Amino acid sequence: MKRIWLRFFYSFPVQLLMLHFRKYQVLLIFWAILFSTINGGFAKLFGGDALYLAPEYMGKVNFYSTTVMGVATAIFTMSWNITTFILHSRRFQFLATTTQPFFRYCLNNAVVPGLFLLNLLWRGWEYQRWQELNTVPQILLLAEGFICGFLMVIFFSFFYFFNADKNIGKRLSRKFGNPRNFLRTVLNPHQERDENALPVHNYFASPWRIRRARNVDHYNKHYLDNIFKQHHFAAIITVGLALVFLVIMAYLMDYNAFRIPAGASVLIFFAFLIAIAGAYAYVFQTWAIPILIFLILGLNWMVKNQWIDNRNKAYGLNYRDKQDRPQYSVQHLQEFFTEARADADKKHTLQILEKWKAKFPAGHKPPMIIINTSGGGSRSATWTMNVLQRYDSLLQGRLLRHTVLMTGASGGMLGATYFRELYLQHQQGLLKGRNLYDSIYTENISRDLLNSVFSSFAVNDFITPFRNFNIGKNHYAKDRGFAFEMQLNINTGNALNKTISAYREAEANAQIPLLVWCATLNADGRRLYISPQPVSYLCAADYRYPTRTVRDIDGVDFVQFFSRQHADELRVTSAIRMSATFPYILPNVFLPSTPIVDVMDAGIRDNFGQETSLRFLYTFREWINENTSGVIFMQIRDTRKNDVSPIKQKKDLSDLIFEPLFSMQSHWMSMQDFHQDHLINYMEGYFPGKFKRVIFQYVPQQAEKAAALSLHLTSREKLDIARALDNPGNQQTFNLLKKALE
Repeated sequence: MKRIWLRFFYSFPVQLLMLHFRKYQVLLIFWAILFSTINGGFAKLFGGDALYLAPEYMGKVNFYSTTVMGVATAIFTMSWNITTFILHSRRFQFLATTTQPFFRYCLNNAVVPGLFLLNLLWRGWEYQRWQELNTVPQILLLAEGFICGFLMVIFFSFFYFFNADKNIGKRLSRKFGNPRNFLRTVLNPHQERDENALPVHNYFASPWRIRRARNVDHYNKHYLDNIFKQHHFAAIITVGLALVFLVIMAYLMDYNAFRIPAGASVLIFFAFLIAIAGAYAYVFQTWAIPILIFLILGLNWMVKNQWIDNRNKAYGLNYRDKQDRPQYSVQHLQEFFTEARADADKKHTLQILEKWKAKFPAGHKPPMIIINTSGGGSRSATWTMNVLQRYDSLLQGRLLRHTVLMTGASGGMLGATYFRELYLQHQQGLLKGRNLYDSIYTENISRDLLNSVFSSFAVNDFITPFRNFNIGKNHYAKDRGFAFEMQLNINTGNALNKTISAYREAEANAQIPLLVWCATLNADGRRLYISPQPVSYLCAADYRYPTRTVRDIDGVDFVQFFSRQHADELRVTSAIRMSATFPYILPNVFLPSTPIVDVMDAGIRDNFGQETSLRFLYTFREWINENTSGVIFMQIRDTRKNDVSPIKQKKDLSDLIFEPLFSMQSHWMSMQDFHQDHLINYMEGYFPGKFKRVIFQYVPQQAEKAAALSLHLTSREKLDIARALDNPGNQQTFNLLKKALE
């Protein structure tokens, strides 16, 4: 029994597995991330598992999409094998005496990749069966595509290395000449044993055959090293070819056929990182860490001094003329956003309100609707579209007709912007025979946006960050921000491919509701307001009894502040992206001010968009009380209100250490809810008996299967969001809305 155990322990697969954990553990992190992701651990909240279990290619999950996924998985697996072969093969010198050393290495190194493949296929079966609602034949076809893609790359790789083995043999024969010289060079029984070599008793020579590892003590170490060097050279050529492939992919990203599934992009990116890490460690050996520190410091210096400038820009803005940039400072903001400017903007908006009122019968005081949408990626965008389509249809168009203002954050503003554009096209007769409430529009807004973003992140942002495109005379980087906007335009049929100034006239004539996109200025937390109308009255609190000699500016009117940079030429898709800049997923947008400032997601300051609406209502409270029958304050949110997470009864050591650091982040949305409820309570006092609040909220049918906070939705998640309209709470809320409009 002991002998069997020793043979097992000193078998090549076991020794390799132990070596991975002893050396270069950083390479195992990639596997840990992948295992955790597909099993619903890492990035579960953002739909990370869907990237691998339901990969979309050209808008569909089919045989071709899983084939691409299989190809990417094989590329990652081979990158892992090649990298670890370069790093570890010299510790197992018996490989040099075998035919096809690399094949033998991969076969015995298959423990981790094999477990991952089995896990991925099993989780894919479960996910497709219960989340994507596919039939067994459909799932088998998807699995077949994955296996075909995986095997295609594996066979091609081994074919390459088998040929490399033949070439290595020919080169060695030419080098050593006749058999006598060969034996004299190869055999050297008096040399010392290599201290780095690890003992191996047996190994898999083929999937069904085990062989005893040959003793190589009598072989010349120089000869063995020469064989490994030849194999390492062949492996490095493979890494170089992979880099060339990624560069080619970057230049073809503009074509839909080359935007591969997001999960595949991540795997290829991981493969590239593993290859770079392995090559770096192999070349620099003990100097690896000092040189890495030097490289990081050098890179930091180049970024700080703008030798490397990969900052994302708002498309349409002029970044060329640096002399005319506005000064971003407290003093300049106070000097720019004056009370006189705010009063002029109020008069302009009052004219719009008068035109809105003129749409209704003379002498009639219509109720005013204010729509607030919450952030939440594609989940919120799809929920917002479902709500607006369903209830505007049931109210025979009265919902948008009575709406004066739409605002919010992130994904909610994506849905609201798209529906308002369709509403305008409907009025102009541009929907080409389609109904405004056609389900195709909800399908459009729920289509995948994550594949393009991650593909660009893995390819453009790191491999070819120098690529750019032009709008007029302005140059912008082709990064993941560009990929997001391009895919959004594709999904929506270019409905939003216009500038924000294109809405100025329609808003001014009250044909469509006012819409204000918001973002958060990263420098100081101020709110950025984006609207084709002048809205500087939103930028400072309008104290009823001023006790300060200066205005407290807590917001910036984007179009007025950056007027010299042609702010009204900002693309609508960029306005949406600035509002929906989820950290790391999308790049922060830098603005042409002095000093340069950047913006992040609107949800950091206000994820529900209600604070902007409340300031609007307070500003025009007198006109609203005199000219309307009241305010319907409508909130569309993709989370349940007051849905507090269960409190832990017992806390472990990690809770005691990390809870104080992350307590605010974990309760961010709840704190915003409590704060805004407080403000709304005060607002009701300005409209006594004339303020009605209605809340439409996405409540999943099963709490543990709620749609992910992501830019990708599965078929089951889309269906679950649509069915939430029939929730009894939402039905009751609609009845209240309907009654308020009577």
